[in-house]
Amino acid sequence: MYELAIIIPAYKDAYLDKTLLSLASQTVRDFTVYVGDDNSPYDLESICDKYKSLFPLCYHRFTENIGGKDLVKQWERCVSLKEEEKWIWLFSDDDIAEAHCVESFFSALKTTNGQYDVYRFDTITIDQHDGLIAESEYSPVWEDAMSLAYNILLSRRGNTMPDQIFQDRAYREWGGFVNFYFAQAADWATTINFAYKKGLYTIKGPRIQWRLSGSNVSSQASAQKSKMIYGHLQFIDWINKRFTAADEQSYGITRAQIREASLVNLRYIIESHYHGIPYNGFLKIVRKVDQIYQLGWAASFRLCLGINYRLALYNLKVGLKPWFVKARLIDP
Repeated sequence: MYELAIIIPAYKDAYLDKTLLSLASQTVRDFTVYVGDDNSPYDLESICDKYKSLFPLCYHRFTENIGGKDLVKQWERCVSLKEEEKWIWLFSDDDIAEAHCVESFFSALKTTNGQYDVYRFDTITIDQHDGLIAESEYSPVWEDAMSLAYNILLSRRGNTMPDQIFQDRAYREWGGFVNFYFAQAADWATTINFAYKKGLYTIKGPRIQWRLSGSNVSSQASAQKSKMIYGHLQFIDWINKRFTAADEQSYGITRAQIREASLVNLRYIIESHYHGIPYNGFLKIVRKVDQIYQLGWAASFRLCLGINYRLALYNLKVGLKPWFVKARLIDP
């Protein structure tokens, strides 16, 4: 039995073939792949069958779809499919692992004597046609959990679930994945937990190509914005309670810095990712913000209203810019 389990919670068929092809193209194939079919309407088994001769692949179809209601629960039941592998790589059904990822992971284990609970790769973001959208921010080779949290909040680190490989022991010790509504920031929180004792080790070289396709949860942030923003606020609440006074002494980052960074993150995520707070859930979000930051209801209301106001001004400027350009061009 191999030490590495690559676990794919699967639902869509659009990119699964490319994902499995990227695993078949690994320079080292010392792993077992587990595909957990979330009662998909697509024929995922036929896609999986194409690769069973290239590496060990265990396909399982669940009789109930739960990913649409609770994505983290789908992750957890897929992890339960694995056997005794020591390392868990929770991948996705649409991302791509560059060819040397597995080889580099085992090389990093040897170099570090396997002393860390979580290893990760740098990422790039690709579109539905495999075109490059963005490269992740620079990540140091090693980083402690509190610095990682601080830098994630300030958008200085790329971090998604498929870019990290973690020990099964750590997974069990921490009680699995951290769960928020729609799995919002669940990858961030989970990594911070797993890195809490020993820090995070980033493997340099090959990267994970994380797909922003328009069909994943991250791409559909505008569809159920109120619930998704509330899920992110659950993370914000969690991160503000995660560290202790002793952690401040150990890591050199203060909880006040985490608090300020979390507020920066909240504004940025709502403006850039969710495109504002919908008014049908506005008051509930205001109450949650007040609960987290203890600003008072009126100040929390002004904060949330200010986010929407700044976004509205930006959208107005963007909308008017072509008109102003045209007006200058035709001005005699």
